[in-house]
Amino acid sequence: MKAQEYLLKHSKEFLTYLRTKVPVYHLSNIFFRDVHYAVIDFLSAEGMKIQYTAAESLTRTLIEKFEKEKLLGRIDYQTWVVQNLDYRTPVRKPAAAAAPARPAAPAPALPGAAASARPAAATAPAASKPETSSTQPA
Repeated sequence: MKAQEYLLKHSKEFLTYLRTKVPVYHLSNIFFRDVHYAVIDFLSAEGMKIQYTAAESLTRTLIEKFEKEKLLGRIDYQTWVVQNLDYRTPVRKPAAAAAPARPAAPAPALPGAAASARPAAATAPAASKPETSSTQPA
C-alpha cells in the first residue's frame, strides 16, 4: 500500500500519534513542520520510508483533508488552528474552598454603656480658651 493511501486511510490514528509529538488541543495552533515531521515519523514507525519532499506533498494533502473535515482552520500558509472538540483540555474543578473564618467574638459590654446613647464627643467637657503664656516679653 502506498504511503499516501495508508496515511489518508489512517488519519485518525495519525492525529493520535501527532498528539504524542506536539501539543494538540482544541483552539491551539499547529504548524506545518510539526505535521510534516510527524508524517515522516508515523510512516517510518509503520515500516514505510518516504523522502522529505514527498512527505511535504503528502502533508499538504493530509492538511487539506483535515480542513475539509473542519478539524483544522487555516490561519496562514503554514499555521492552522485545531477545531476539534474532542481535543478540549480537561476542565479542572476549582479546589474546595476553605471553611470561612469564625468572626471575632464581640467585645464584652460594659455595665451602663447602653444607658448612654449620646456620642462620646457630646459628653466631653467644653473646650476652654487656650492658655496664654504667663511670661511677657520685656
